[in-house]
Amino acid sequence: MAGELSAPDLVGYAERLIRSVPPGRVTTFRALADALGDRSAARFVGAWIAELEARGAPVHRVVYASGEAGRSEFGDSAAALAQLRAEGVRIVGQGVEPLEAYFFWDFPDDRPLARLREEQEEIAARVQLEPLGEIESIAGLDIGFRDGRAVGVYCLCGSDGELLDYVWVEEEVRFPYVSGYLSWRELPLHLAAVRRAHQAGLAADVLLVDGNGILHPRRAGIASHLGVFVDHPTVGVAKRRLCGEVNTAGMVLGEWRPVVMGDETVAGALRTGRNQTLFVSPGHRADVTTSLALVSDLTRGGVHPPPIRWAHELAAEALA
Repeated sequence: MAGELSAPDLVGYAERLIRSVPPGRVTTFRALADALGDRSAARFVGAWIAELEARGAPVHRVVYASGEAGRSEFGDSAAALAQLRAEGVRIVGQGVEPLEAYFFWDFPDDRPLARLREEQEEIAARVQLEPLGEIESIAGLDIGFRDGRAVGVYCLCGSDGELLDYVWVEEEVRFPYVSGYLSWRELPLHLAAVRRAHQAGLAADVLLVDGNGILHPRRAGIASHLGVFVDHPTVGVAKRRLCGEVNTAGMVLGEWRPVVMGDETVAGALRTGRNQTLFVSPGHRADVTTSLALVSDLTRGGVHPPPIRWAHELAAEALA
């Protein structure tokens, strides 16, 4: 029914990179992100720096590109500077100077995120864009997280969004949140939920996923990934714009505007509430026009499409 998804231990890999920096040398968040395979992952490194320190990694050797101590947002920067000074690093003011004299870049070249990008490119090449057919049933999928637990919910609804039945699964999540790589964090739960729903006879004509379809830097968001894996029509419904260009100024309720990447319209920005714009993109075996028509119909009476709203509420209930 579905393909295979293998997630690397990204946090463990980041820890090994930091541990490879020898005493008396420093690296930067951006250099670590490059070693992981994607410069945009610098935010991930920063978000996990306290956890990596708790695991015993010498995070005092990670500094900003300016040379300033990297723990200023996360801990005692003075202590980090003292540790660096004790290792023979020259400290001037609040940072390392000159940074290039102490900079370490001799990291392994296996770059796990680069491998994941290649997988996304393979998924993107398999995406089929075509109009949705007649729809009598819709499934909404969402995931909830709390205190290390993760629950994925699949809600089967009628064409009007009325809840008919649902299933839920709980699995351990090993992959952290990294922008652009949501599939490796959430797709295993979606696949497990879809599998359980099919076993229960709850198949739907189309799957609505809380996330992006082709509105993605590599045109392979989680809705596209799921659709290709299960070879089923999917539509991505995201609450924020991951990429692409659109002007949402002055939009009125029910209005949509094209989200463009290059010269192609890959999604629609749909105003569903006074302070809410949804970004709707085809995942697989769907297109922009029919995806927007579906979500527009479902949100005429509310901010979020009911199948996804039901899944969100039931996931929160399961985690309570």
